[in-house]
This record gives sequence, structure tokens and C-alpha cells, in this order.
Amino acid sequence: MPILLEELKRQKIDDYELWDGIYLPSVKAGINAAHKQIVEYAKLAEWEMVCIAEDDMIGTHGKSWQYFLSQIPKSFDLFLSMVYLGQPDENNRVKEFTGLTLYIVHSRFYETFLNTNPDEHLDRSLDGLGEYIVCSPFTFIQRNGLSANTGKDEVYDSLLANRKLYDGF
Repeated sequence: MPILLEELKRQKIDDYELWDGIYLPSVKAGINAAHKQIVEYAKLAEWEMVCIAEDDMIGTHGKSWQYFLSQIPKSFDLFLSMVYLGQPDENNRVKEFTGLTLYIVHSRFYETFLNTNPDEHLDRSLDGLGEYIVCSPFTFIQRNGLSANTGKDEVYDSLLANRKLYDGF
């Protein structure tokens, strides 16, 4: 958790809540439920949108958060800070993707998001269900290291080899 707190400070993010993970016999079901608990909260609170970040996210630059917020589209269901798999089109839209490192869910999409299969990887269960727009260039990526999803040390660099990362211009 200290690494996440350092990143929040580096990005000057001071309005946030930390949520406990949900641990189930199926790791993917636990991760799925952990993300959905936040969207359920946002729905009950009647928020227009909610931003969710995983605890191993890291900005590609010290001003990634500012840039990400400045790029929020007028119309979207999910606004993603990056994707590992999935090819954005010329308008930065994707139909399928992997990577929920940091993203915003719009309120009009809460029900669809919450009704995806709870036993699947959440990003995979969202395939083709909404309007997904990826920030370009990517602003937040997953920190290399122990993955809650796989239970082993992961290096994601090869998945980002041909991607543009925000560098502050």
C-alpha cells in the first residue's frame, strides 16, 4: 500500500477512498467483485461517474492524472487510461480489451457493468457491451511485480512495446 500512496501523492490526487480487496476461492471472481463493489457504491450515491484504480497502478509521468482528466470524452461508458490487449481505432475506441488499471465508469453504464458474469475476468466479460474509449497516449500502467491475478511476478513491458505513453510532452 505505501507504493500506491506515494503514487497518489506524486500525481497530487488527494480526493480518494481506499477499498479492501475481496478474496474468494476464484481470484478472478474476487477481483471482479472488488471492482463491482465500488461501482455499486457509486450507483447508490448517484454519482455521474466513478474512477477506479488498482493498487499497482503507476502514472507514466508526474502529470498523468491531470492529463487523463483533461481527456475525458463527452460520451463514453468506460474511459480507460490504457489497454494491454485491444487495438484502439482512429477515435481511440475499443470493443474488447484487457487492462483495468485505472478507468472511469459512467453512470449510464453502471447496470451493464454490474450485471456482467461474476466468475469471469471483468475486462473480458465487458467485451462489446459498451462504448470504451482509451486515453491517448496512455497515462497509467500496471507496475511490474507480483500480480494478484496470476499470483506471480509479472513484467508488462512487452505488452507496451508499441504503445504511446504520456510523457508530459
